[in-house]
Amino acid sequence: MSPMKKELPHDMNAEQGFLCSAMNSNKIISKTVDRVNKDHFHFDANKHIWQTMVDMWYDKKAIDLLTLTCELRNKGLLEAAGGEHGVTEVYTVVPTSANWDVYLQTMEDVMIRRRILLTCKQIFVDAFDRTIDPETLQETASKEITGMVSTKTDVRVAKDILTSCVNRWEDAARTNGEINRGHPSGISKWDKATRAFRPKTLHVIAGAAKAGKTTSALQMITNPTVQSNVPVAIISMEMSAEEIMDKHIACISNIALSDLLDGKLRKEDHMRLSKAISETMNRPIHIVDEACMNVNQFRARCRRLVAEHKVEIIMVDYAQLMEGNDPKNREREVAEVSRTAKIVAKELNVCIVLLAQLNEQGAVRESRTFYMDCDSFTRIIQDEESKNPEDYLMQITHNRHGAAISIPMKFIKHQARFEQRIVQQ
Repeated sequence: MSPMKKELPHDMNAEQGFLCSAMNSNKIISKTVDRVNKDHFHFDANKHIWQTMVDMWYDKKAIDLLTLTCELRNKGLLEAAGGEHGVTEVYTVVPTSANWDVYLQTMEDVMIRRRILLTCKQIFVDAFDRTIDPETLQETASKEITGMVSTKTDVRVAKDILTSCVNRWEDAARTNGEINRGHPSGISKWDKATRAFRPKTLHVIAGAAKAGKTTSALQMITNPTVQSNVPVAIISMEMSAEEIMDKHIACISNIALSDLLDGKLRKEDHMRLSKAISETMNRPIHIVDEACMNVNQFRARCRRLVAEHKVEIIMVDYAQLMEGNDPKNREREVAEVSRTAKIVAKELNVCIVLLAQLNEQGAVRESRTFYMDCDSFTRIIQDEESKNPEDYLMQITHNRHGAAISIPMKFIKHQARFEQRIVQQ
């Protein structure tokens, strides 16, 4: 017989053993009420018994064989729960409640197996539905599979948390704070203020069109690759993969981008170009060149980048080009993009660098929710107090882990790179 046609995995003895233990020791209910739900039970009768016990526990009612039977009768569920004889049988199935955790572990094991079979069955059906695009199908399947395992969130007491914190503080003192910093961007003041590119963080870098946001972000996220061979990815909906590589090579070789594209290289340029190509050839820089992308495709793409290439930093260029699930409301759509980026960063244990477009007034177009989701928000703007057109400012206007500061920068536009500049006081 095909496994899909067999009865779903279950264990009646474990279910009744757990229920019997909870009836005889109500403390078990308090220990498991936020962990056990109806999905843990295969048989409907046992589901009714457990849910009724939970309701009684919340109402602070005494729970024993008689009170439970009465409560089931009042709710009209006694027959569905197996009748008086069935409930009594459950109450007497094991002589002690000492092994309740063993029964629960068995229930969770078979529950996971049921979920796997049901999820695979739904994926099987969806795979034949040609109205579902492959990226959405893959993302849905991935979410279903990763969400099948029940999460057991423990309540941690202050003593345990403080022990962990003290160890971390001691490591910070020993390493001068380096232990709590991520991969460096190469902009030392930015790294110090934001603690650099750490896992589970979202950094937004915003700028007006053609004002250097992509150039600065590209330079920053590839620095860990250049320095330590850290795998990174660029998801670009604006520039092609070739254009991104043009900028990267111009940046690290200090060759004018226009000279590179026009083929007007000097003798010394050839040596620098050859070195830049040689160094970049085997670096783990992964570029996804897409004309458009929705949030579901974005999540699926990020999962693949992490699973297949072990990337640790993902840059997205740029937020307003990504589509959400509510095309009628652009504000909500961009807000969904921002929130999705933060969720992906936490789920995949990576750093997301999300680029955003500023309008002519220097504000984020269409959405202010970036501030709510991001760990830092950095604006790339021209320094209006300087007469030099190359003078820019990297303004950290929101910083969850440090101060809001303004970093003087020099935009060497023809070489597609930024440098920190020293301002004379």
